[in-house]
Amino acid sequence: MNFNFRNHSLLVQLKEETKLFHSNVEKVLIAELKEIATKNAYGNLLLKLHNFYESIEGKLQKEITETILPDIKRRKHVHHLKNDLYLIGYEIKGAENNFASKITNISYALGVLYVIEGSTLGGKIISNLLKRQLNLSDFSEISYFNSYGEATDEMWLNFKQHINTSEELINLDEMILGAKDTFEALRIWLLQN
Repeated sequence: MNFNFRNHSLLVQLKEETKLFHSNVEKVLIAELKEIATKNAYGNLLLKLHNFYESIEGKLQKEITETILPDIKRRKHVHHLKNDLYLIGYEIKGAENNFASKITNISYALGVLYVIEGSTLGGKIISNLLKRQLNLSDFSEISYFNSYGEATDEMWLNFKQHINTSEELINLDEMILGAKDTFEALRIWLLQN
């Protein structure tokens, strides 16, 4: 009983400690999403996200082991960004993002992944919004925001469960720092690029 309570506390504390950071980046992203009326504007946002996450995802895949997250290999999203950019005919032009160099331990990496995986929940809402705004007939060009499709809730629950069962291997302070840093770095990236 105490074990489950402690695990529950880890996720509750993580959410509580990062709430302001989450809210700050959400405001920036929502403002940008509301302005998207053309595929070119949509491509601009996708490119920003691609250039932010590409090196991060590669580092996470190396840092987080299947011991902690058995389905880590399924938790890849950058290929969806590439697919969407390709389908709308938008050229991928790289930009240097050094944030991945901050990922130096598994707890910090899990904090970063917490932000990415949590964003898939909002992605369900965003994909419907973009489908309407861009007058799309299906979700093929917005696969990034719908990356798990019908399995989104299940993947989020699995992520939380794996975190819960690995609590003794996680430094909560490092995980919180990883999540805060990711939210803030993304907010700045969206504003500056």
